[in-house]
Amino acid sequence: MSKKLQARSLSVIFFNNTVVVSIFLGLMVAAIFILFEVREFNKDAELNRELGLQVKKAQVKSEVEKVIDYIHFTRLFMEKRMEDNLKKRTYEALSVINNIYNSNKDRLSKSQIIALIKDALRPIRFNNGRGYYFIVSLEGKELLYPVHPEYEGKGLLELKDAKGNYVIRDEINIVKGQGEGFVQGYWVKPDTDKQNAFAKTSFVKIYKPLDLYVGCGDYLIDTKKDIQEDVKQRIKHARFGKNGYVFVNTFDGVAVVIDSDKYKEGDTVWEVEDPYGVKVIQEEWKDVNKPGGGFIDYHWVKPGTNQIAPKISFIKGVNEWQWMIGAGVYIDEIEEKITKDRGLLYIRMLRKGGVGILLIILVLIAIFYLNRKNSILITRNFEIFISKLRIAVKSGKLLESSDYSLTDIQGILGPINEMISEKTVSEKKRHENELRFRTIFQNVPLMLIVFDKKGKIIFRNNELNKVLNISRGQIVSITSLLRILPNNKSNKDFVQKLKSPDGQFREIDIITSSGKRCHNWAAFMTEMGETILSGFDITELHLQKEKLKASNTTKDKVLSVISHDLHGPFNTIIGFSKILLSQDTKKLSIEKQERYLKHILSSSKGMHTMLTNLLNWARAQSGEIKLYMVFSDISIIVNEVFKTLLPLAEEKQIELTNNLEEDMLIYTDASLMRIVLQNLVANGIKFTNSGGKVTVIAKKIHNSNAQIQVMDTGIGMSEEMVNNFNHGESVKSKRGTNNESGTGLGLIICRDFVHNMNGTIEVISSENKGSTFTITIPLPEKSN
Repeated sequence: MSKKLQARSLSVIFFNNTVVVSIFLGLMVAAIFILFEVREFNKDAELNRELGLQVKKAQVKSEVEKVIDYIHFTRLFMEKRMEDNLKKRTYEALSVINNIYNSNKDRLSKSQIIALIKDALRPIRFNNGRGYYFIVSLEGKELLYPVHPEYEGKGLLELKDAKGNYVIRDEINIVKGQGEGFVQGYWVKPDTDKQNAFAKTSFVKIYKPLDLYVGCGDYLIDTKKDIQEDVKQRIKHARFGKNGYVFVNTFDGVAVVIDSDKYKEGDTVWEVEDPYGVKVIQEEWKDVNKPGGGFIDYHWVKPGTNQIAPKISFIKGVNEWQWMIGAGVYIDEIEEKITKDRGLLYIRMLRKGGVGILLIILVLIAIFYLNRKNSILITRNFEIFISKLRIAVKSGKLLESSDYSLTDIQGILGPINEMISEKTVSEKKRHENELRFRTIFQNVPLMLIVFDKKGKIIFRNNELNKVLNISRGQIVSITSLLRILPNNKSNKDFVQKLKSPDGQFREIDIITSSGKRCHNWAAFMTEMGETILSGFDITELHLQKEKLKASNTTKDKVLSVISHDLHGPFNTIIGFSKILLSQDTKKLSIEKQERYLKHILSSSKGMHTMLTNLLNWARAQSGEIKLYMVFSDISIIVNEVFKTLLPLAEEKQIELTNNLEEDMLIYTDASLMRIVLQNLVANGIKFTNSGGKVTVIAKKIHNSNAQIQVMDTGIGMSEEMVNNFNHGESVKSKRGTNNESGTGLGLIICRDFVHNMNGTIEVISSENKGSTFTITIPLPEKSN
């Protein structure tokens, strides 16, 4: 009987074999990767060990070189330092002497003052107790010698030092010749072998009021010891790196600066060994004898611990002081870093191993997916059908039976294509209607906004963007639009109505890039709960309304002038003309005929002036005036005005004067300026009594403006008239000092014409004290 074979799927067999091969290859790759990583790490570790050692060596060598440089620098200025100190001390003593002398010179004798000075300076010591002051008279008598008081009061001109130099004589020669200076002698030090003499430098300075000099001295060898002590203190506090410090030993093995719990300064450490038998100080001595110093390797206890660690030090000698200068660092830190890096390598390899395992799992998943792909081949037609159907629904493209191998799918393509065709036609009509609506919405000359219940703007048209200067892609909310509404009652009422739109148009104010504008807006509510705002700009309508109102006012003014102000002069002319024509002129006296003719002439001139002002005012109101701005000589304009008005001024016995800046040019329309000045001067004559004066003044102010003033000594203006004129309102006309009539248009013409020339005009006046009209015209830089 044959053995029944177990049924197995080909895809399972393929999957299992593939899994085994993949795992084997993955392990092989991982082993090779780990091997190469370890080899590269060992190479890098050796390189880092050598590099770290070089860095440590450079560090300790640098520290030693810095100390030696400091020693050389200090030695270089050792003698200068000693001299500066002696000079400073001597000046301090001289200050004490001068103070005592000035305080007692009027009540004590010279010998008493010297006694006080000696008492003050005798106990003073410095330079670690070895320094003192001495005083000698200019005749060579020792006055103060604290260390040998037995010499005080004696003449020491014959005193010699160890080399036979007459020290006192040398000091006296210095102070008499130079006032101060240094003197060098050779003396046996009190605390040394009596057979050896050491160089000693003294600084002396004369004090003439007492005929003496004062000084102090010091041995160069003692200054050297002081400097060495300063250097030692500096080295003791020097630290670098983690545990780095500088140490100093003498050439014969005595510790000068040492950082140790076992040894201290002054101990002999020549035979000291490290735990492995290396005689450290003797190794230092070997490197001191090498040119440029050298490095030694040994083991030493790390500061603050009991741990013995390898150490490397650089040693170099200072022959002048017989010092061995060294600095060392512990190099176990290099190995600690390499060990730490090795641990990081293991962690890195574990992570990469995890990634490798994850990649193997992904590969197995991919294999499983490819194996399963064969079993779902039948369902592929349905996936294609669904994909094509989605595309057909969106684009309207009909399904093709050639794309499918299953007859079941081919059988249902007909009804589906019919539904797709009907939907395409419906979508096309809807799209056309939407385009029509969008064209109307975007191009209608009304501002339109549509926003939802949350205040989010859904649509806005081009007219709104243009009027409110909003870019097409700019995001705008209804809240940001409401911010451009000024805070007034009409705007508040409109915003309140947005909560329950009623479709009524309301006037509101809006701030745009063109300034404040007046709009007409209405709000509507749709069935979907959306709000539509529609509005248009009515600012121009308001302006036209204001212009119409101003035009009516002009018409009323003209009619008023024609009906009233011109009526009087005509009556005068007609009345006196009838008298002259109705009677025999021979029966009238010459005086009456002249008087009647003068009345006719005066009324004619007044009527001519009123008509001229009326025409000028009408031109200004209609905006028909064209400016011809040029640089003009103000004196020519003023002289022409005076020439025109001189007969009128002489008739009233009024003096016309001017005070004009020489060769002054103003930037103006000469014709308009002549009209303005003629009106102002004529007004001055009109409202000034006989014997008065009208003056025109012109000058530059602030180098950028021209100022023209017309001043009269007339009856002046009331406070109300001044305020009305300066605030741009009309000024009520009144009769002149000789009962001259007027229209009140002259000042209005002056104000309008000056404003047209970019100038300003104002008046200062009070009743019975005259008036001053001031015109200010910009004065640009004159061009060629």
